[in-house]
Amino acid sequence: MPSFLKTLALNAFTIAIGSVGGLLGYLVGLPLGWLLGAMVFTVPLAMAGIPTAISPNLRALMIAVIGVMIGSSFTPELVAGASSWGGSLLGVAIYVTIIALIGVWFCRRIGRQERMTAAFSATPGGLSEMLIIAPTMGADVRTVSLVHGMRLVIVLFVVPAIVTSVALRAGGVTMDRSLDLALAMPLPDALLLVGCAIVGVPLARLLRFPASNLTGPLVLSAIVHLAQWTSSHPPQLVIVLAQIVIGASIARYFAGARMAQIVSGLAIGGGMTVITVSLAIAFALGFEHILDIPFATALLALVPGGLPEMSLVALSLGIDPAFVSVHHVFRVVLVLIVAPVLIPRWARAGAATKD
Repeated sequence: MPSFLKTLALNAFTIAIGSVGGLLGYLVGLPLGWLLGAMVFTVPLAMAGIPTAISPNLRALMIAVIGVMIGSSFTPELVAGASSWGGSLLGVAIYVTIIALIGVWFCRRIGRQERMTAAFSATPGGLSEMLIIAPTMGADVRTVSLVHGMRLVIVLFVVPAIVTSVALRAGGVTMDRSLDLALAMPLPDALLLVGCAIVGVPLARLLRFPASNLTGPLVLSAIVHLAQWTSSHPPQLVIVLAQIVIGASIARYFAGARMAQIVSGLAIGGGMTVITVSLAIAFALGFEHILDIPFATALLALVPGGLPEMSLVALSLGIDPAFVSVHHVFRVVLVLIVAPVLIPRWARAGAATKD
């Protein structure tokens, strides 16, 4: 069988397994059930050595769809209120700094990682970006991917449950259990949204945006919605497919890992998650009392669970996805500017101390 047919069959198999898990997740009422169900059904297969795969191009396409969806939530009223986000953005910067410092200490002292690997395991930046930069600076990319992968899995289970519980109790959100399978949309609107995805990705790469597959379509979609050229958004069925693909794609971080590596990654990733979520809860309470930002919204904006994934959580729960996404983009940009400068200096300082 030609290699491309094998790849196609493997992708179809992974999506089919993910779809079964996603459907069960939806039926049992899990927050973000389609994504979590797909993840739960595919990660164990990867851990057991059973081949699973999601094409990077398909994942990129689904992330672009999420970007277009988030962009559709931008309104003139939202932009007018964005001038008040300075305090919360400063809070994100302080939170990221504290998390990085504690995380490096935890990975070095508890996880016994070498300095460069510890730095990239602890840095709460964009997951994809960290996995690209880490090997170029001598970090162990398998260890970094396992730690971040474990953290992502745990965050995606814990945070939606916390947010849903708090938001439902506060009466700020109701869980919409409806499933609209219709794909109908006016042709001009459909072409405009597709254009945002097709043009947005290469434009964002040209402009060196972080997480370009998401941020490019997001920005263009925000522009066309703010200009009131359309009020449409991607159909729910497409968003469901995006959740399945993104959830199933997480399995790649666990493929081929030895049990000892998985246990170590779980221990370090789990410890890091306890630290990051606990501190995020404390900061979110501060945001609520000082900045008058609802706790659930603040928590989603703070927890470094992956830019596409946290944006998708906000979309699924209807909790101010524009606010959440902007704060995560700010976090990723901040880390990508600071980390490549400070981490090598810190590693050299450690080596000089040993000498």
